[in-house]
Order: sequence, then structure tokens, then C-alpha cells
Amino acid sequence: MQTKTLVLILVAVIAIGFGLFFFSSAPVKKNYVDSSSPVMYFFSPQCKFCKLQEPILNELASEGYKVKEMDVLAHPEYWAQYNITGTPTFLAANGDRQAGLTQKTELRTWLESHNARIVS
Repeated sequence: MQTKTLVLILVAVIAIGFGLFFFSSAPVKKNYVDSSSPVMYFFSPQCKFCKLQEPILNELASEGYKVKEMDVLAHPEYWAQYNITGTPTFLAANGDRQAGLTQKTELRTWLESHNARIVS
């Protein structure tokens, strides 16, 4: 009787764990992407800091700031082509860079200075 109870509890815990993983790893809608933006955003889907950057980008997108998405996992040639040393990295058309996880206020100022506000 005790063995059956333990097995049922174990199965329930595993099922809950899978459910939490499935729902917590749902992709964030990317409102911040615009291929006409003068700022490229280099990221990797596996990058912890890129995942933290996404909600900040989505907040700034509501103010009109957009970036051109550049996935270094799907396109490994971007590392050498654009001299990217880590993700997340923002690269402006004039060559200016903003590397690493960047907080909202600082990123807004940087995007504004590089004309990344796209008026629809």
C-alpha cells in the first residue's frame, strides 16, 4: 500500500514539473521586431540574458522602438561577420554597440540616439 502511494505521489510530482516547464517556457510575443530598423539585435534563443532582454524590448516596442532581429544560433556566421563577442548585443548602422543585458532607461536612450523609433 505504501509503495503504491509513493509511486502515485512521484508520478504526480513529475506531471506537475512537466506542466510548469511547458507553461513557463512559452515564447514571448516579439512586438519589437522590424526589419527596417537601423539597429540590429543579436541574440541566441538559448541565452539567459537575451530572454531577460525580451520583456524590456517589448515594453520599449509599445513606445515605438524596434530592432532588426539577428539570431546567432540560426546564423553562426554573424559572429565573425559583425564581430559579435556575446549576446545580447545591439549594433547600430553607424557601428556603435551596446553589449550585454541593458535596462529599459539606458536602452531607450541608446535606441533613441540611433533612430530606432519606428513610426507606423
